[in-house]
Amino acid sequence: MVDKVRVNLANPSELLELPGVGPEQARAILRFRAEHGPITDPEQLAKILGPWPVAEAIWAHVAFDPADSTAPEAPGA
Repeated sequence: MVDKVRVNLANPSELLELPGVGPEQARAILRFRAEHGPITDPEQLAKILGPWPVAEAIWAHVAFDPADSTAPEAPGA
C-alpha cells in the first residue's frame, strides 16, 4: 500500500489502494470530483462515502492536496 493517495488526482486503481475503498466507493469519489470539483477535507470525503462504512485507517492514507486543476500532474498542465 502507498503512503498517501492524493484523492483529488487519483485514478480508480489508486483509489482502490485506500483501506476500505472498493469499486463503488471509487466511482462515488470520481463522480463527486467530476460534478463538484476537488474534495477539500475529511468531512467532505466522509459525506461522499456516507452510504458505506469508512475504515478508520483511511484517514492516515488520504491527502487532499493539491485540490486544484493547476497541479503539475493535472491533465493538460
